[in-house]
Amino acid sequence: MKRLFTKIVAVASLIGIGAHTAQAAAPAPKVIRVGSAYSGGFGKPYGWGTPGVLQGLGLLEEEFKKDGIEVQWNIFKGAGPAVNESLANNTLDFAFIGDLPAIVGKAGGLKTKFIANSINGSDYYVAVTAGSPIRSIKDLKGKKVGVFKGTALQLAFARILAANGLKESDVKIYNLSGADLNAALKTGDVDAGISTNSLFTLRNQGIVRIIGSTKDYSKDFRVYGGVFVTEKFANAYPDITKRFVKRYVEAAKWGSEESNRRAVVNIFAKAGIAPGDFNEDIQGRLLKDISDPTINPALVNHFAGAIDYTKKNGLIRQTVDLNTWIDRSYINAALKDLKLEGYWK
Repeated sequence: MKRLFTKIVAVASLIGIGAHTAQAAAPAPKVIRVGSAYSGGFGKPYGWGTPGVLQGLGLLEEEFKKDGIEVQWNIFKGAGPAVNESLANNTLDFAFIGDLPAIVGKAGGLKTKFIANSINGSDYYVAVTAGSPIRSIKDLKGKKVGVFKGTALQLAFARILAANGLKESDVKIYNLSGADLNAALKTGDVDAGISTNSLFTLRNQGIVRIIGSTKDYSKDFRVYGGVFVTEKFANAYPDITKRFVKRYVEAAKWGSEESNRRAVVNIFAKAGIAPGDFNEDIQGRLLKDISDPTINPALVNHFAGAIDYTKKNGLIRQTVDLNTWIDRSYINAALKDLKLEGYWK
């Protein structure tokens, strides 16, 4: 019996070794499918933030060209909800997405891993039509407000309302993308709206007045986001996932250098973000701060609070375990390989 058991163990070990070898020798994917919600809201095929820098510099294409792997970029006009739909349909491998849609997707069953930071505190603005009698956030009660529902904008707006004693149900919300909101503000079809720094252009044209922003509150009111990989892809191609994140960190480092500010602004302009609007938006902040790719305490605390908020307010039914969702192994390996440990501290 002992001899038989020894043979079984030996055979099982060989099978295990064979399986591991087969897995290691598995062919690389023919394409890496990347989705981004950071389109500027104008439907242009370019992103902004560190994902935009990564795309603009062509770092992924450079990395995987020698393997014959195509990099397929998908910049979604429908922002976070559209990215979630694509993840659910198994047509993406990596995704750059803001806090609310990421949380809603995970709570809804999307099998993703949170592997890096994609938005390290972006500011959003609330604007009203130029001739409006509205002077403050509290004056929005009962008014028609354009909000891109299901995106990070919705969460930011809900928190701004709450800070002023209001709820989403106290205003009449119209679901409008960035471009649609700008059009609605121009025609006066809505009284107000929340959006990115793209509102600066309308303000400069005398079409709107900005009555508030996330800058008026604690830093936690800013929008944060993440880099996500599907569990299926990460499990099948751990080395390629590692190489992806390393290139992403290289993009973050390049985008953190003040000497590259003009080039960074030019990349974002492709996504529809006017250079002047971007510079005003981040006034007083360093590129190094907004480009931080690390899973830092501010990011983790923000997501923890956002999960709690969305659960309490019925935006999700199932909570999300942030500890099991986050996988720091890839970002830590990239920081070590590039000798950037501590750079973003």
